[in-house]
Amino acid sequence: MDTAAIKLVQTKLKDMGFYTGRIDGDRGPKTHAAVRQGIPAIGGTPPANWAQLSDKRQTHIFLQLYCHANDIDAGDIDGYWGPQTSWAADALEEKLQNGFVHAWRDIEPIAANPHQFPKQSQMTSFYGPHGVQGGQTPDLVSVPCPWPLKIAWNKSQRRSGFRVHRKVADSLGEIVEEVHQHYGLAEIQRLGFDLFGGDYNPRKMRGGTSWSTHSWGISIDFDPERNRLKWGRGRASFAHPDCSDFWEIWERQGWTSLGRVKNFDWMHVQAARLG
Repeated sequence: MDTAAIKLVQTKLKDMGFYTGRIDGDRGPKTHAAVRQGIPAIGGTPPANWAQLSDKRQTHIFLQLYCHANDIDAGDIDGYWGPQTSWAADALEEKLQNGFVHAWRDIEPIAANPHQFPKQSQMTSFYGPHGVQGGQTPDLVSVPCPWPLKIAWNKSQRRSGFRVHRKVADSLGEIVEEVHQHYGLAEIQRLGFDLFGGDYNPRKMRGGTSWSTHSWGISIDFDPERNRLKWGRGRASFAHPDCSDFWEIWERQGWTSLGRVKNFDWMHVQAARLG
């Protein structure tokens, strides 16, 4: 259960008058005490033995009941945090924010790979060394963007295009031309495709020890402020159906959206398959 889901629980319990603590995503004693009051009051049918279950499972039960009360299928009311409950929590957050849930859960990414982009485990053999391996720099080129790019963290600063590995340059050029023709400048700006979040950058993965795909110059990030690393479909702006054609244009060229495949890091697209 992630922090965002705990905040959903805390907010609902506060609205019900059972919780007086901070909405901080910390599943502590005050939250647990409120959950025990909230389960019988929120509606639905909890397991008969719910009061004997752990505080953690009781919190999951409350969330599952809360989802079902909003016509969101969280699966069995069993207190376990599985894929269905995780999706339901994201969907509940989206419904509370927007009044509806986008039907993205059943959409399968396009599996095309016309350029034979490698799996992540095979990037060095396909692209060569990453940017800090043996002091070498990947074979980088510049690809112009047909719409003006703004630096996401400093929108007064502009970029004219992308710095990427030579082996992905032609594909990227075709992609951005198609996106431009399909959406037009006004829609590109409305949806945030003009907010540049990064391309070649020799660094480790955020919070990890492996080298990022950015280190090979085969990844691009867009609009990181509205598509944060751990945000799922319930919060990321690029999960909106208006962006589905954008992602399909990338996928038809063999690029991978981590948002579409793993439901996190919706800002990120890469010319490498998972695995």
